[in-house]
Amino acid sequence: MRLLNTTDFKVKEFFTNIPRYAILSHTWEQEEVTFQDIQNLDIAKSKAGFRKVLGACARARRYHFDWIWIDSCCINKESSAELSEALNSMYQYYEDAAVCYVYLSDVSGEYHPRNEKSNFRDSRWFKRGWTLQELLAPEFVVFLDKDWERIGTRWSLQDVVSAATGIPVDVFKGFVIDKYSVAQRMSWAAFRETTRPEDQAYCLLGIFGVSMSPIYGEGGARAFMRLQQEIIRISDDRSIFAWVAAPPTEEELKEQWQDPYTPPANKDIPRGLLARSPYEFRMSGYVQASNVELIGNGNKSSYSFGNNGLHIHLPLNTTSSSSRHSGKDIFLAHLLCQSTGGGSYLTVYLRKTSEYQYVRCYADEIFLTSSLPAMDNIQELTVRENLVTRRRVRTSKTSSAAEPSPSRYNVELLRTAWHFFHQIGLSERPSHFVEIPSISEHTVSVALEASARLGIVEYRSQKTGDSFGIFCTRRGRITQPFLQISNQILTQGSVRRDTLLEQLQSGSYIMIASEMRGDSQEKMEIGYLDQDNSEIRLWTRTLRLPDLGFMVPSRLSAGSFRADYHLKFEGIFPPDSFGTITQDMAYVTVFRPHPGDPKECGYHTFRLLTYKWDGPRREYIIHVAFGLQGSLGFGVWMDVVIQDPAFRETSEHVWKSYLDSGSRVQKRLRGEGFATTRAEKIGSYGAIRVTASLQKTQNLQLGDYLLRLSMKGLIN
Repeated sequence: MRLLNTTDFKVKEFFTNIPRYAILSHTWEQEEVTFQDIQNLDIAKSKAGFRKVLGACARARRYHFDWIWIDSCCINKESSAELSEALNSMYQYYEDAAVCYVYLSDVSGEYHPRNEKSNFRDSRWFKRGWTLQELLAPEFVVFLDKDWERIGTRWSLQDVVSAATGIPVDVFKGFVIDKYSVAQRMSWAAFRETTRPEDQAYCLLGIFGVSMSPIYGEGGARAFMRLQQEIIRISDDRSIFAWVAAPPTEEELKEQWQDPYTPPANKDIPRGLLARSPYEFRMSGYVQASNVELIGNGNKSSYSFGNNGLHIHLPLNTTSSSSRHSGKDIFLAHLLCQSTGGGSYLTVYLRKTSEYQYVRCYADEIFLTSSLPAMDNIQELTVRENLVTRRRVRTSKTSSAAEPSPSRYNVELLRTAWHFFHQIGLSERPSHFVEIPSISEHTVSVALEASARLGIVEYRSQKTGDSFGIFCTRRGRITQPFLQISNQILTQGSVRRDTLLEQLQSGSYIMIASEMRGDSQEKMEIGYLDQDNSEIRLWTRTLRLPDLGFMVPSRLSAGSFRADYHLKFEGIFPPDSFGTITQDMAYVTVFRPHPGDPKECGYHTFRLLTYKWDGPRREYIIHVAFGLQGSLGFGVWMDVVIQDPAFRETSEHVWKSYLDSGSRVQKRLRGEGFATTRAEKIGSYGAIRVTASLQKTQNLQLGDYLLRLSMKGLIN
């Protein structure tokens, strides 16, 4: 791999004995510095992207890194062989780095990421395909704002990052991602985008531990199918088939039925068992890995590709006559995997086309059943080998634990903590005091020799009287820092934490953050959070997960009107930071009321959906309000409002009308259970009627409930 020198900006290639290095994760912008540009600094400095190179190198030098890897200028993309090697090695590059700097050029550090006003979760970085592996692979991740100021770390912001990405918090606590099902890992990439369609597949290579040659120009669907074939070679997890088809394009409908606008309900586009993009796994975040031991025989539990399709053994059940998709040639095929949301088992519809041939039909549905199928006919057994999980590979210079030399910690007070002053230190004997050497006015150095057991830096504030101590203790050859407040010591435990927070006697907080350095040492930075800080609750609390989630349509044909009249989704109010809006649906969340919730976090008990209908003679605005009702938030209410644009209220105004002081509050208070609500608007051109209902779903989807809307009317 090539690395960039952080001082002279020269690129050097390493094959063995790779030095300890930092790595940059960012989103590409205009005039990035390429490998060819960096060969001539005059050319490199003339490009706008050189400011990013300067910022990354300055950050790395501050923490004693001589080398950094930046994808824009460390890969010669003019060489197809080198590009292929880099794409297949990218995950390893990030995994082996001592620290990953995530530069968020579109984020301001003005607000804490838990503050509703923060644009942290809206960053473009969370929406790009390649940054997914850059979030997951490194051991240490530091987020930096547009001015290169530290926002936090993946550890300290794990709840916020989880909310922004849909990735479980446990992943950021050190859980091996191979423990998650193929479908779950695919779902993490469902809403991410790449500039080139093929990269939707190539950016996932490291996450699934497979390799394949990039073929730009083959198309996104073909590249993604190749990726799934490579995964199948090393995994028998049938959750890889647990996807829900994206809505067909008008071109696909026209190609299949020659009538893209009003296809009958029984028309269906046949598919195979492989998905065409990560987006088709958007509903699969709670799908567990399949239990193939239920099948037993090795020949029946494995599957392979032939020139006529995928060869696989699946338990099949005939569809019941009461099923909405029934017929003598329609079967339910069991994938032998469950959804954690209720424990239901997943099945897909297959249509028999010849004696041994099937296609997947109704691919936009995965039917949930309460029990497994009978397996009496599968009795053969085989010995299965366990899958080899990914091992973290580190260069010899990345672990300070292997070094017998004295351990040293530089402890720096950040500007917010400059009113603290350090005092004398304590060695292994309580009666033996030593002076702590100062590096600068606000930085001291704590060193532990091989024979020492304990080192301490004590701090006291002349402003508040608060005091605290930082302990460094040695366990064998490993030195671990502790933060001690009064008599309480916060250990790091079995999983290494990089941020510790504790309340001082005055009610304010002290925060200690560990920063990796390039010389195998660590730096500890100390910040102070005043008790009067308006955002202190955001630092000391984690985000709550929503109590209820709803899937709602983002596009709806207008019933008895002409098919080219649609309800168009306008948005959600208040904005839902946990929600998702896509081309065919929206996922909306609500919370139960909690007296301790900070207002800044946006834990709203109800939402307002706004649709616009462009009718033949008049435009109408339809609002659908729904949420949790009552002081405990266990009941559900719903209401529909139809407005003429001439008398239109803003979404915010309508939402506020359901508050306790609003004109529509009684409609919220009277809500009971999951019911159906209707609204009607009569004008000079006729009447329109909108019906809304909340239903418990029977198919795989986001959330537990489905909001259905229908619109009918008669035009004069």
